[in-house]
Amino acid sequence: MNHLRRTLLISVVALVATLGAGLAPAAAPVPREVLVLGGTGQLGAEIVRRLLVQGDRVTVFTRPGSDRSRLTGLAVRYAEGDLLNEADVAAAFDNNRFQYVVVAVRVLDGDPHFYAKFLPGLTARAKAAGVAQLIHHGAVGAGRNAEKFANLGWEKVPGLLDRLKDQGVGEDIVRGSGVPFTIIRNTRLYPDGTPPTGKAEFTEDDSVIGPMTRADLAVLTVRCLGNADCLGKTFHVRDPSLAWPPPR
Repeated sequence: MNHLRRTLLISVVALVATLGAGLAPAAAPVPREVLVLGGTGQLGAEIVRRLLVQGDRVTVFTRPGSDRSRLTGLAVRYAEGDLLNEADVAAAFDNNRFQYVVVAVRVLDGDPHFYAKFLPGLTARAKAAGVAQLIHHGAVGAGRNAEKFANLGWEKVPGLLDRLKDQGVGEDIVRGSGVPFTIIRNTRLYPDGTPPTGKAEFTEDDSVIGPMTRADLAVLTVRCLGNADCLGKTFHVRDPSLAWPPPR
């Protein structure tokens, strides 16, 4: 009888140990170090919030004195400087070990050579730092892509084709940089704060043009970060659930 009890006790202990091992919590994902350029803007702030929710560590590159109200209360680090100053960009990389870079910059001053000026320095530092992926938010119609929308009257909008040409130059700099990249082209965006539809998707069909929400664009961006299926690709976004044109 004692032998039977001893055998049962050993079996129960072994079973508990086996079940305990099976129920052990999975290891938490290692936080990724992400640098976001344009992170204080409407799209950039949406991306930053979603990166933080999934546990990534985010540094936002921004000018001193910039409006950071969209990031109030968030556990964000800042690297201050001017994107057009290569020394400022270099300092940001020297002081951190970024694995990923997201470019969500909006050009406010109308400089038709903005991307041509700042992307060479940024991509050079990213390559030297061994960045695993650079996601660049560009524009539908960038460079030669504008030829696919020749019937939309863009030539009537002062300066638009020059800015799209600059976008194309910027894309070529990213593609030729040697840094693993993803380019996401967007166009007309629904007003800031519009909730995601959950219907937006990437397409490699570069004749697609349509509206999207910033929230959906941010979701797709974060989903692409670290995703091998996104590397080396240029995406447009389509969302069949949204009406064109977006409300102003």
